Amino acid sequence: MSAIKAGIEKMQEAMEQKKANDKQEKANDPHAKPSDREDAQFEANKAAAKAAEHHAKAEQHKTKHANS
Repeated sequence: MSAIKAGIEKMQEAMEQKKANDKQEKANDPHAKPSDREDAQFEANKAAAKAAEHHAKAEQHKTKHANS
């Protein structure tokens, strides 16, 4: 069961990382309004934090599976 949970967390990590990358591109777009760029930067940071959280959970599940 831990292996399945680890896989799910890895998938969620990848999705959040993609979201963070997309928002970061928008934040760096010189043609976007400054307020949109600030919002995109905030969302990118939030998605990156979620990705890191999912990564940590995936590693916990992977370690738990390896030790059981």
